[in-house]
Amino acid sequence: MDKDDAMSTMTSRERVLTALKCQQPDRVPFLEPVIAESVALELLNLPPRLDGGSDEINQSDADVLIGPLYDSAFYTPAELAQALDLDGFGMYLFLRHEGIKQEIDGRTMIRQGGITSRVDLARIHLPDPDDPAIYVPYHDFVERNRSTGKALYAFLNIGSDPVILGMGLENFAVAIYEQPDLVVDLFDLYTDWYAQAIVHLCEQGFDFIWFADDIAYKTAPYVSPQTFHELFVPRFRKVVDRCTLPWIFHSDGNLMPIMSDLLTLGMAGLHPLEPDAMDLNSLKRTIGSKVCLVGNISVDRLSRGNTPEIEQLVRQAITVAAPGGGFILASSNSVTSYCKSHNVRAMIDALHRHGLYPGLVYG
Repeated sequence: MDKDDAMSTMTSRERVLTALKCQQPDRVPFLEPVIAESVALELLNLPPRLDGGSDEINQSDADVLIGPLYDSAFYTPAELAQALDLDGFGMYLFLRHEGIKQEIDGRTMIRQGGITSRVDLARIHLPDPDDPAIYVPYHDFVERNRSTGKALYAFLNIGSDPVILGMGLENFAVAIYEQPDLVVDLFDLYTDWYAQAIVHLCEQGFDFIWFADDIAYKTAPYVSPQTFHELFVPRFRKVVDRCTLPWIFHSDGNLMPIMSDLLTLGMAGLHPLEPDAMDLNSLKRTIGSKVCLVGNISVDRLSRGNTPEIEQLVRQAITVAAPGGGFILASSNSVTSYCKSHNVRAMIDALHRHGLYPGLVYG
């Protein structure tokens, strides 16, 4: 078997892990951490839910939120991944935060923070991260889905999300200067928990970890580079240094002012590369040999664009980021409920047409 034939037989798992090493697989892999059920049903040619359903990750008030990322009564995660030619799928683990929620237009939003003082901090009681019962569903998930050949992952925070959502962004920003000890103690509370949990998750048989903590707007990070370096980096490091699997870091927005600091954490992949916030050409040129680039297909255009436009976006992204490997195609956030199913299908079809490395035939 020659080299090209060997590459053409890659499983999804092999394809993703090769890309995460910044090496060249048989074709550009395709991942999406979240796909709204309403869009998935259309893509699967299934009728919509009569009750409208929910397109959000579990919003219950349980201390620990556990479940498959493609959670539906109408299809299994493996069935959706197979039908859409996704190269992986996973399960999430999130701690309940203290943000005060409100439903707006059918979506749960954080109205304001619930942590404003040390009295509020005292009421947070996290579960034991060493409780074996927490990790049984993850072990079972891997055992049930290993034979699919897909890359399996756990999706969770490093620890800044529950701090920022729990305090509210404005309160968080003010407290950094007026109540720094409160911010540090809250940050430590969550990152200490995730630092212990990641050890157990890495023992369940997953192929990689996907950390998700939004730390930036489209224009700039939430905090100054100095604050990121002094407050975020040491606490993030507590968690990621205990992660024994390759990991992807997710944050929307413009990460360029903190990119050099961020890369010291050692992630294998960076997601979702918002096209209005960061330039893919520049990222490929400056960091493409150090970290796998994941994403970049505009959610805005998946929602409001058309099929030829999506085709062009996918082709451009592959042309820029795929050479030499180290690129995984995905949307610039996730497949939300307002994405058009025909545009998502166009993204998948364009990947099939343009995502092969030289000398291979899709199939």
